[in-house]
Amino acid sequence: MIGRRYTYIFKAILIILGICLFSLPSVAQDEFESSTDPIPGDSSNLILNSTTDPEAIIDSLRKKKFISGVELSIDYGKLMTLWTDFESKYEAGINLRFYEKIVLAAELGYSELNPLKAYDNALYYTVKGSYGRVGLDYYTSYDPKSFYYAGLRYGMSMFEDEGLFRIESEYWEDFEEGFGSTDITASWVEIIIGTETFIGIGKKKKDNPKSRLLLGWKFRLRILMDFENREEPRIYSIPGYGRTFDQTVPALNFYVKYRIGR
Repeated sequence: MIGRRYTYIFKAILIILGICLFSLPSVAQDEFESSTDPIPGDSSNLILNSTTDPEAIIDSLRKKKFISGVELSIDYGKLMTLWTDFESKYEAGINLRFYEKIVLAAELGYSELNPLKAYDNALYYTVKGSYGRVGLDYYTSYDPKSFYYAGLRYGMSMFEDEGLFRIESEYWEDFEEGFGSTDITASWVEIIIGTETFIGIGKKKKDNPKSRLLLGWKFRLRILMDFENREEPRIYSIPGYGRTFDQTVPALNFYVKYRIGR
């Protein structure tokens, strides 16, 4: 059953990668068509259209526009947990954009969870650790300032947990025992769909009407791949993944992003 699930996951990864790779020629072709439209009164452009090899121009545009920008993002939804007593989460990301439509994404985060009633008779329980994800997104626009996208991620977490049980009795001394584990690891994959839009702050330049700030959200479906839970008490949660009660966990993220470059 697990092997079959991994087969489906890897097939999905290959399909996304195939879409991304086959889209490169069309992206370059769009750049070529937009860059070679004749400009009224510009005879040099007309000569370029009639005498230059289109394939050579497309190849040059591919090289020139291969990397079209860098993006930095912060998950502001997780920052809201700082005002709670039971969890603290931080997450940021960096993206490298290729041909405007394909994005190589990396995300790093830290999570500390202190659930109030994770276990019966537990005085306290804490699970904390760091995590990271890496993957690809494919973007398409539905108006000049807004986009939607789909992608895949591979995630990994390294964390630890600890807690203390206390059993009170009227007939003998109260019993206390600590528990916990260190150097725990887990990995998973994610299927992602999302949307984002440019938001205007301040005065815009005429030659660049878009701002560099984007606001967006993404839906994640996380599928656990490699994790060995202990017998009792079970590990409550995995940083970056979520609760361990199921092999698939949905999640929703809200973020703000700053684009450097085009």
